[in-house]
Amino acid sequence: MSGTMNPMSKTIETIYRNGRIELPADVHLPEDTRVTVILPDNATHVMPADPAYSIPDLASDIGPPDLARNLEHYLYGHPKQS
Repeated sequence: MSGTMNPMSKTIETIYRNGRIELPADVHLPEDTRVTVILPDNATHVMPADPAYSIPDLASDIGPPDLARNLEHYLYGHPKQS
């Protein structure tokens, strides 16, 4: 497609990314052109969240409260730091 599009309908495949519909480089539309977007059936399904994002929720406090400061004490028996 080059130049101005004629008034006949055309079907193009494109990508929705970062909140915008990205038209192919060879599609040039005048400002304020009305378009109709027809979503395929599978586009309306919400993708489940990646389970890796829930890993921090699995963390829990374990061990003594000064574990980070006195790790060598608990691992190797070194004197505790205050």
